[in-house]
Amino acid sequence: MAEQTKACTVFHARESKSFNLRVNNSATKHLSGDECIHIDVSIPAAAGFTCTAKYWPNWQSSDSIKISVVITRTDDQQHHYQQRQHKLLAAHIDLPARTGLTPPPVTEEGISLIAKRSDVEASCVVDDHFTAICMVAVSKVWPPLPLPTLSRLEHDILMTSDLTDVSFQVDGETFRAHRLVLAARSPVFRAELFGRQMAEESSQQEQASSIAVQDMKASTFKSMLHYMYHGLLPAVAAPPVAAAAETEADCRVSEFQNLYVAAGKYGLDTLKQTCEEILCASVTTDTVLSSLQFAEEHACLKLKSRCLDFLAIGEKFKAVAITNEYIDLMKKVPSLLDHVQNRFKRPRLS
Repeated sequence: MAEQTKACTVFHARESKSFNLRVNNSATKHLSGDECIHIDVSIPAAAGFTCTAKYWPNWQSSDSIKISVVITRTDDQQHHYQQRQHKLLAAHIDLPARTGLTPPPVTEEGISLIAKRSDVEASCVVDDHFTAICMVAVSKVWPPLPLPTLSRLEHDILMTSDLTDVSFQVDGETFRAHRLVLAARSPVFRAELFGRQMAEESSQQEQASSIAVQDMKASTFKSMLHYMYHGLLPAVAAPPVAAAAETEADCRVSEFQNLYVAAGKYGLDTLKQTCEEILCASVTTDTVLSSLQFAEEHACLKLKSRCLDFLAIGEKFKAVAITNEYIDLMKKVPSLLDHVQNRFKRPRLS
């Protein structure tokens, strides 16, 4: 399905966060520098928001063009402060012919890209049109709301640390918890803890049991435990101390990958979905390969599709394909090379 004006047409891409803006070069060249064409775009992944694509064919001079994607709320019943409680988590605007440009900055309201007209017109080889590939991922509430006020029962449970009846030894750290809370959240803990409790009661053990958790970082278990008590991830999650070769983005992605695996181990489906959404929004040239490998190993179909769509963008693929990491991954998992090549073969417009 397409949304269009006389000079611009929007085609919705395979991914719910993406769309393609197709521009008629000849029909727009006559506009002055301060004139722009704008078209509203319906994005399923940004329900409750209006996405507007804007195109300036003669930005400041006839040598440049500008493309912007702006996000605004559509709920007029909320007061002004609430209307600003959103943020663009990630965004991309790509022109197949553009070269030598740094990625455009993303603000809370949107993203803009300025390119040389010569680069744009170089891609107008068919019907005098060019296409901009756009992607947006919106957080509906930003900054993140503080943890909700706990009910009296939840508050009492959290305050009764002296009544905890189980402890966990994880990566050299000890975490104490309440069996009933964990059993209510996780079917795996329910089977393990209450089965263990019956055995302990028959032995008349008085002290709380201690369970060793293998193959999990303490920071991962701590975040999972917090989620099980609060229903939310920690409000502030500082990345762990990284090796010199790792970036902060690498550490963040690694933490959420570990948390995804932990959530699967203990049957926390909602936490798994949350982690996958965060990983999808965190795909960059630095993280796409590790995310793609993780998605393949753990059958994360949504994350895998996001990574393949990212690599299908020419400039992004060029930056990634020259790395040893890319070559090693394609040799290690040959089926991924077929997926990448097939994604390139698909038509960009649908």
